[in-house]
Amino acid sequence: MPGAPAPLLKIWNPRPFACVSPPVAVLIVDDDIAGAEALAAALATEGIRTIVADGGTSALVTPPAWTPHVVILDIEMPACDGFGVALAMRGSRRFANTPIIAYTSLDETDVIERGKEAEIDAFHRKGDPLRCLLRLIDHLAPGEAAKIP
Repeated sequence: MPGAPAPLLKIWNPRPFACVSPPVAVLIVDDDIAGAEALAAALATEGIRTIVADGGTSALVTPPAWTPHVVILDIEMPACDGFGVALAMRGSRRFANTPIIAYTSLDETDVIERGKEAEIDAFHRKGDPLRCLLRLIDHLAPGEAAKIP
């Protein structure tokens, strides 16, 4: 709808985020592979490189030579939920400072407390407009131009 204000970014951790050179690399972690691959395809049309991990365990063993700029992390997964994955990522050298987006169909109020405890940086609800997720990714992985005053 033209003229409608852009939805607010749901940032849980107001820390500074490192500037990145394009293309932005995103790790999508979800047990719904079809949904994750559809999201990856949509992000690719915006010039974002992606890798899809089938659940939390797979996320922690993605190729070591490829470290993402941002992680999009499903919260409701069997075996190891998104909170557990986020805690494991924060405990690893590789992902310790990588911005993490909680990506779930749950309401933000249902996950914010545990999300902050797990050091998740932001929230995007599944089904919300892609442009909102793209703005969030831009905020968490700003381009080099972002550091110019």
